[in-house]
Amino acid sequence: MKRVLLSIVACLILLLLCTCASTTSTESSRFSLSPSSGSKSEIGLLVGNVSYGMGFFFPSSTDILDIALLKTDSVTGLISEVSHQRIRNLLNFPIQFTVRYDKADLEDSDTCTLIVTLLVNDSVKAQGLALLQREGTEFADASLTLMSVV
Repeated sequence: MKRVLLSIVACLILLLLCTCASTTSTESSRFSLSPSSGSKSEIGLLVGNVSYGMGFFFPSSTDILDIALLKTDSVTGLISEVSHQRIRNLLNFPIQFTVRYDKADLEDSDTCTLIVTLLVNDSVKAQGLALLQREGTEFADASLTLMSVV
């Protein structure tokens, strides 16, 4: 089961890297610090909690919870990162989180996934994966459990 989960995560990361390498943009838009004059972005919030599924785990001050919101384009099948958050100085599980994202980055037909990784001393200690459900233009609250990676 652990190997299957690791294989899925590895495939998602590989697809994400391929997507990043294949995207191009013009020089003017690449270095722009503000949105284009005609567009106004709307920020969405994804709220949820993460629990630790394999016994007790007491985080230390160096542990990091890495949260990535990914989308899969329904037409091309490309996977890209919509938003990313790192939580440091973890207290106790379950851990509450809020991820901000630009609603303009998502289409109605996109499938969205949340991948959460617990890093201990820069090594992966546990991972969790959740397929997100939408309520109109917003996401339902996300809840997932981390499983240890050996």
